[in-house]
Amino acid sequence: MGIEHPILGLMTFTLIAAMVVSAIVLLGMVGMNVHDYILKTPVTEGYATCFSFDSGAGRYKYNVSIAVANSGRVDLRLEKLYVATEKGLVELRVASQYTVIRGVTVGDAVVDFEVILLGFTSDTELWAGQRGLVRINMISDKELYMRGGQYSVTAYLTTIGFEAFTVREARFKVGEVEGCPPITPPPPAVPQDIILVSRAALYWDTFDTNPIGSRMTLVPGAPCTAWHQASRYGRSGLVYLEVPARDRECALLVQGVTLPNTGSIFVAFTALIEEEGTRDQPGLFGAILSWGSSLTHYYSGGFNKLDSSPSSDNIFVRVRTPTTTATSPRAYGVNWETWYNGVLALDYILPNVPSTLAFHADGVYTDRSLAPHEWLTPNYAGLSIYKLTSPKWMRAYFDSILVTVGERPWIVRVESLQPGWRVVLKDGSDNIIDSGIAGLGGVVELNVWGVWIIKDGVIELYDSSNNLLISRRFPEILGGDVYRVTG
Repeated sequence: MGIEHPILGLMTFTLIAAMVVSAIVLLGMVGMNVHDYILKTPVTEGYATCFSFDSGAGRYKYNVSIAVANSGRVDLRLEKLYVATEKGLVELRVASQYTVIRGVTVGDAVVDFEVILLGFTSDTELWAGQRGLVRINMISDKELYMRGGQYSVTAYLTTIGFEAFTVREARFKVGEVEGCPPITPPPPAVPQDIILVSRAALYWDTFDTNPIGSRMTLVPGAPCTAWHQASRYGRSGLVYLEVPARDRECALLVQGVTLPNTGSIFVAFTALIEEEGTRDQPGLFGAILSWGSSLTHYYSGGFNKLDSSPSSDNIFVRVRTPTTTATSPRAYGVNWETWYNGVLALDYILPNVPSTLAFHADGVYTDRSLAPHEWLTPNYAGLSIYKLTSPKWMRAYFDSILVTVGERPWIVRVESLQPGWRVVLKDGSDNIIDSGIAGLGGVVELNVWGVWIIKDGVIELYDSSNNLLISRRFPEILGGDVYRVTG
């Protein structure tokens, strides 16, 4: 039946025409015409092709494949997959033709995922008119699928060079889909190199050669004593500070280094307090951030050996101004002739406005929120001791120092990794210092606590099948370094 009244027909036509014109004007306002919009609208098709299941020894193995076809006129890139299971929905980011993600928690299950792409271009791209296959292999400690249950895998794709996305849900019913044939993963991508991209260290020293009087200066001088020693306590390359008088302090300050007045400053060190002969007096030993070289205005932090009983000792941060001294301690056992590792940290909230002073020991820390009358912008970093009692001498040995800005001195970071790749950090004698497996973010943080400075260090990279991809040796690897895999 048609429109019988001519006026009504004219009004209807006018309304439809106005809507079309408005749509065209709107698209024109955002810089796109109707033809471009239609051509750039992503369109996909897809369905589940197979599902298989196996179990044994408390492990459940599943395989599911989905076909995805790009039936639009724009090129797409597969960004992630959403896999539905009986334990919940899990998101998997797809980084390459072969992605391994281990130890994913799904409900009360822990699952290892392996994603293999076939028919894609440039790893994850699905060009216009192209069809690809996505295989997902799962190994779980709990049952993920029930016979007769209906589940889905959803592919999330984005357009290349255009702000749009599309999703394709492929549903399947367990027991009514044919089993999946085995698929051999593509060979792993081979990285070209591992490079150092940033170094946070301003100063580092293992004291293999004498730094006193050249790289570091003793303050305030007599009665303090500083000396370099080739070996002691089974270590080589040491410096020590000692002082004979009660309530006296001395420091070795780094020369030629400009400290920033913003961000975070870290001073890492390894030290020991001696108990031998006439040198067995308790005191404070650790790191210092000083304003000037007179030791009247500074921040310090370290270990406090009070007496013969470690139960009364502590770690501390200390603020000294020309008029006041304040200490924030925390109980921590300190033994004679034992090596300790620590980090003094100063955080700024604004340029020239420090906020927090902290000291980190093994697994514990103490900190202090700084009041305005305690604010200072230190221009020296170094090592210090403070003698508490009399009559004999106090001596503390130091094995290394590392000053960093903006990055924690106990972390070496490696970036641009594929999920599932493993990074191993070794010293010059091929002893493993730490290792880690990259997650979805493609980053591994390696712990170098107490080592700080690794001479002739090695970074090794392995794929998810434990094949060595690349090994690189560096003259020095320092805490705070950031490395990147290229290629």
